[in-house]
Amino acid sequence: MNRSAFLTTTATLLVCSVFSISQAQEKKSPSTTGKPAAAKPNDSPAKLGLADDGKIGRLPSYTTGLSDLAAQAFARKDWDKARTHYLEMLSNEPDNPLTLANIGAVEQQAGRLKEAKNYLLRAVKINPALQQSWLALGLVCHEMGDSYLAVSALSRAAYEDPLDPKAHNYLAVVARSLGWLDAAEAELQRAIELKPDYANAHFNLALMYLDRKPPSVELAKRHYNKAVTLGAEKDEVVEEKLKGH
Repeated sequence: MNRSAFLTTTATLLVCSVFSISQAQEKKSPSTTGKPAAAKPNDSPAKLGLADDGKIGRLPSYTTGLSDLAAQAFARKDWDKARTHYLEMLSNEPDNPLTLANIGAVEQQAGRLKEAKNYLLRAVKINPALQQSWLALGLVCHEMGDSYLAVSALSRAAYEDPLDPKAHNYLAVVARSLGWLDAAEAELQRAIELKPDYANAHFNLALMYLDRKPPSVELAKRHYNKAVTLGAEKDEVVEEKLKGH
């Protein structure tokens, strides 16, 4: 497979309490070259219990049935139905940041990025401590080409939860797109420090080492092989570059 692009992911559903992206979902990536790859999740995130924590958020307890229906619609990729259920929930509690963030996730999956951004901006304005919403906002902004706002949102996500390796990996993706190579490399190293088996971060760091002038081939090879061992798909372009040195 020819991928040779930085790996990240798009936002997914914040079901009940936690922004949930499985490692398997993160591995999926379209075949592209030169641009950061974004994999849209195909599976419904695992449902988690309600929580009343500022950094996690909560859905209104009386909307459990609607939340279930919305999550099921999301899993089926029935964005219209999921949107309808979340909007009904929102009509009962217009300022619930987790509901707003979930609508943002639905709109993103439906390709309505402007609407997704607006909902996520509302969510973080109401509850700035909701780290998952900052992650989602950063990814949406990156997908829209607004790299500076993406950096701002992802930096805030890393601030709210400095131990979340995804925030550092995503921040590296955007930093690289802006040409901030030292910052991108530092964020990837931090992501791997926090999660040594983070396949995407190893893959991305391999690309960083190949981008050096001159390239750091042995370091690139080490992290590329680690990524593949952890389940990342092989990349023809990367392997050709490694063989050529």
